[in-house]
Amino acid sequence: MPCLAIGAKADMKANTGGVNSKYTENYSVKAIKSAETIKGTVKDSKGEPLAGVSVTVKGTNKGTQSDVNGNFTLQANIGDVLVFTYIGFTKTEVTVTDTKPLSVVLADDSKQLTEVVVTALGVKRSEKSLVYANQVVSGSELNTVKNDNLMNSLNGKVAGVDISPSSSGVGGSVKVILRGSKSAAGNNQPLYVIDGVPMTNTSNANGQPSSTYGGSPDGGDGISNLNPDDIESITFLEGASAAALYGSQAANGVVLVTTKKGKAGAAQINFSSSYMNDVISYKPKFQNEYGETPNGNQSWGAKLSTPSSADNLSQFFQNGNNFTNSFNLSAGSELAQSYFSYANTSSNGIQPTNDLHRNNFTFKETGHFLNNKLTVDVNTNYINQKITNTPGEGLYYNTLTGLYLFPVGVDITQYKNDYGTPQPARNGLLTQNWVANEDVQQNPWWILNKNPNYSTRNRMLINASVKYDVADWLNIQARGNVDRVADIYEQDLYAGTNPVLATGSNGSYTRTDQTLTQTYGDLIANFKVPMKGAFKLDGLVGGSITDNNTVGMGYGPGLGLDIPNVFIQQNVFTSTTSNVFNLPSNQSQIQSVFGSLNLSYKNWAYLTLTDRNDWSSALAFTNKESYSYPSVGLSFILSDMLTLPKFITYAKIRGSYAEVAIPVAQYATNPVSYLAGGGGVNFNTTQPDYTLKPTNTKTDEAGLDLRLFDNRFTFNFTWYKSNSYNQFIQYPLAGSQKFVYGYINAGNIQNTGVEIRLGYDVVKTKAFGWNTAINFSTNKNSIIQLNPAQPTAPITLTSSGNNGYESVLITGGSYDDIYGVKYERNAAGQIMVNSSDAPINDGNFVKVGNPDPKFQMGWNNTFNYNKFSLEFLIDGKFGGQVLSMTQMMMDSYGTSLVSGQARDAGGVTVNAVDPSGKTVTKVDAQTWYSAIGGRSGIAEPYMYSATVVRLRSASLGYNFPVSNSLVKNVRLSLIGSNLIYFYKKAPFDPEITMSTGNGLQGVDVFNQPTTRRVGASLNVTF
Repeated sequence: MPCLAIGAKADMKANTGGVNSKYTENYSVKAIKSAETIKGTVKDSKGEPLAGVSVTVKGTNKGTQSDVNGNFTLQANIGDVLVFTYIGFTKTEVTVTDTKPLSVVLADDSKQLTEVVVTALGVKRSEKSLVYANQVVSGSELNTVKNDNLMNSLNGKVAGVDISPSSSGVGGSVKVILRGSKSAAGNNQPLYVIDGVPMTNTSNANGQPSSTYGGSPDGGDGISNLNPDDIESITFLEGASAAALYGSQAANGVVLVTTKKGKAGAAQINFSSSYMNDVISYKPKFQNEYGETPNGNQSWGAKLSTPSSADNLSQFFQNGNNFTNSFNLSAGSELAQSYFSYANTSSNGIQPTNDLHRNNFTFKETGHFLNNKLTVDVNTNYINQKITNTPGEGLYYNTLTGLYLFPVGVDITQYKNDYGTPQPARNGLLTQNWVANEDVQQNPWWILNKNPNYSTRNRMLINASVKYDVADWLNIQARGNVDRVADIYEQDLYAGTNPVLATGSNGSYTRTDQTLTQTYGDLIANFKVPMKGAFKLDGLVGGSITDNNTVGMGYGPGLGLDIPNVFIQQNVFTSTTSNVFNLPSNQSQIQSVFGSLNLSYKNWAYLTLTDRNDWSSALAFTNKESYSYPSVGLSFILSDMLTLPKFITYAKIRGSYAEVAIPVAQYATNPVSYLAGGGGVNFNTTQPDYTLKPTNTKTDEAGLDLRLFDNRFTFNFTWYKSNSYNQFIQYPLAGSQKFVYGYINAGNIQNTGVEIRLGYDVVKTKAFGWNTAINFSTNKNSIIQLNPAQPTAPITLTSSGNNGYESVLITGGSYDDIYGVKYERNAAGQIMVNSSDAPINDGNFVKVGNPDPKFQMGWNNTFNYNKFSLEFLIDGKFGGQVLSMTQMMMDSYGTSLVSGQARDAGGVTVNAVDPSGKTVTKVDAQTWYSAIGGRSGIAEPYMYSATVVRLRSASLGYNFPVSNSLVKNVRLSLIGSNLIYFYKKAPFDPEITMSTGNGLQGVDVFNQPTTRRVGASLNVTF
């Protein structure tokens, strides 16, 4: 039953008692004949205003709709019955008893419908008036199974969103791609917006991007550091039409975060605590029968008399864990509401010494003044985070190279307990103790203890807004925001580290200090034009300014330390040269004006027009410093237009066209030089170009939304096509003495796809409920054109140097294509080998695969029985190919199970031909794997299916009956994530990425293994 709160009690009672009946009769007649102005507010069960609620006088044609703040006004008589209807909520009837304002609360009728959604610039609009697709995830879904990065909790839940966690341990950032990659040179991640205000993108904020040789931690995506308990909902604006009001910042879509705020009424305290235990979900497969070679580096030695029973991985890895504790307080009156929260996250990774500690403080205050005409919001967030020993990625500083390539049959514990040997000639300084003497391998425990790294972050976000209702049809809002992120990254390389990695015999010290500050402000007027009849018109106009500034400096590496193992900046120099350097300065500003018009006809036809014009500092020195980004969309509510079959509760068709852009890289039009180590200058080598302009993305979108069988079945379909023109393409300059590279605008990268969402309340009774939902999406990326002057010239996103792969863009290909070496074959398809039976290859890199899935699916189920609830999510990514250099190198070193099985079989079975034309069917295992493996091996045989299907998350909870007046609710849940792989053919998790930037998707170079997480959570409300 809906919950109703009526602003005034009825003056008339059914039982009049001693009241004169004649007076009562006359009063009733007067009530029927006298029309009054009735006002009120409509809210949902959470206290949020509902926009677009239909309010009609029962038995008449008189009616109205609630506005964006849930307010309504209409003429009615005392005694009339007002009917409140809203898709997704129970129909509610309220009798008018007097002229005092009504306060009506509508109860949810369907979990699948979110009728009021947050759109661009934080504006709330009725869902049925939207002309584009949107997807909303509630805050409760983020907190069912918590992660140290909240974006990992969204994996598999949103159609058209590809989320790839990084392999950089606890606190690692996440790569998020909405509807495919669009930019050849720029960032492809979405814009993150909190309460309508754009946030700083902190990816790689420490200035230390991951590399093949020595990984260092990502800075994190825009919202990874937030406390998930503070989030009310997250809305994904994937299409350009939805995001167009953000202009050149939103070419890759927008992720809108709406945070919780205080509510009027009695104070409420919520406490939550969760614990998760992490164990490795898969391990590489090793052989245990063949020992080390004489030089001790590899495992191509003789067969052991007794197979090795050692489990080296258990000697190294540990169980990880995550403790998250948080509480929030909400209190207030109708005039002022307060919200405060604190959260503490403490995580340990599966690699020893890798840990994260984070503290989140949030305070939000909302006040209403001048008879509720003036609303003031202030929100302050402070985040302090420290990560220790982020696992290295690639070959250098990576504990897994030494662990996975360690010779079979040798006792590894001797190197664990004694990872360093004292040098008497150097007063006991340690030198690394390890079986191998090569740059790829180091002792894993030496790396942990003598190559430590540290990342610290202090982040302050301050938002403030003031809104004034000038009239019933107009309000003006001003907002301001400061987002300041201070990052420090440090790595200490002790004396005794491999000299290829540490400069000098005394060790090396690397540190970068970087501060990103974004200042944002906007002024917006929201209006609703007073109109009579079937047409309604509303919209907004406004302007904004966004200023980003990055400053910082670093120390080392390069010259090493003067005094061994003293890791301070004063020790990073010699008597003649300093090794202090400035990070490249980076300041940009965007000034904008924008507007939106929404025209509706009889509440079943909606036309939306938007336009935004940006003046960007990145376009300084060009012949055009501003660009416009328009959009237009149209939707029809067929269920209100036409008489449809009774089982169709709601039907809507929609279509839109929009343009957004990716701005030109900072300083590309007038490149600058900056201070380098040693007092020198890093001179710019890029030719200035005054004709550059932003990459322009043009998107068409169409869709259908259905609600069937009294809202029990939901169906959403979206088709889209986007083309990104004027790519920012680098090319080498010929004949120049000073400039090495130039840039041009050219090219066309296209993404086409389909998104489908299905939901069904299979059982819906008071005692038992079962809801099932499926999301499906597919995206096809096509590189139609790059540089027309050099149509066959590729763009290399990432190159591994001397290793066996590259991420390459080329006309006719697709984003994320992996290039590597293939076997040389004859006309019959046989592999060509030399006189030693080793395969021949010309060393040319060609396409060997693409990791992007052909389609993605997620299947979520929720069961409720009395006080029990069960939720589980199964999701899969289907299609694509990934490359494992880990397997390639394990084969070449002879440690893999495959290499052992080949020796047991007397060699590798092949279909090959030697130079004389003789067919070769079997080749010695060491000869074969040494030729195709290693750091520059043949990629073709190490491509694997990227298809993976898993039990993503599960939760079994129980709400305890509570009769205590202090404690309102207690819920205990058993939770887990990444619990089961139903299908996985690759030797690693294909979803994991080495980098959150462009390239390196689907490549495994000794990536950290993923984990299976199980634990429990407790939620208590006071």
